Amino acid sequence: MTTSPTQPDRPESDPQPKLQAVRTRPLVPLVIFISTLVLVLGSDLVMKYWSFEHVAGVPVVLDRGGSNLPYHIPDHQAMGVVPYVLSLRLTLNTGAIFGIGKGAQWFFVCVSIIATAFICFLFWRAPRRAYAIQICYALILAGALGNMYDRMVYNAVRDMFWLFPDVHLPFGWQWPGKYGSTLLYPWLFNIADAALIVGVLMLMLMVHLADRQQRKSAKNSD
Repeated sequence: MTTSPTQPDRPESDPQPKLQAVRTRPLVPLVIFISTLVLVLGSDLVMKYWSFEHVAGVPVVLDRGGSNLPYHIPDHQAMGVVPYVLSLRLTLNTGAIFGIGKGAQWFFVCVSIIATAFICFLFWRAPRRAYAIQICYALILAGALGNMYDRMVYNAVRDMFWLFPDVHLPFGWQWPGKYGSTLLYPWLFNIADAALIVGVLMLMLMVHLADRQQRKSAKNSD
């Protein structure tokens, strides 16, 4: 009786092919985006609430409606933060940044809703490691949501920051048009306005630098 020779060990083939891991969007960009959004939006709303409770010396209570105009805010002295650099003074803006488009509240609400959807779409399409771009999108979105909240609840935007208080333009100059002010910066703004401007400017700068680098690379390759 003969026996068959021993067969060398062979790895058994997997009867079922392994499932490929599904590529999902990493959590890091989402965490950065949401963290920046919550931090800036929360700071804007908290600052607005605190300012209208304390800056005027008495709480300024606002009710929803078209009667929310600046003359409903009692006369008050600006609260100094940094001399000749920053003070707090209350006002209500029924327009956009720099008072543009006063009274068109629901137009700005609709624009903010469209901008919100568009920013979320851009964030989803952004490169995964483009963290600076995602922060810009979060700043723009926080600014849009902060002012949209005010327009929907109070029919006006609460502003309080005053840059370069009591600093006047040189040579007796004054701003043209309805402002007619000799102050260096007569406009008041809030954290949402600042976030919008910073986000847009940063995004424009990055796009410009990327385009410049691309043109430089194309020139070197010729």
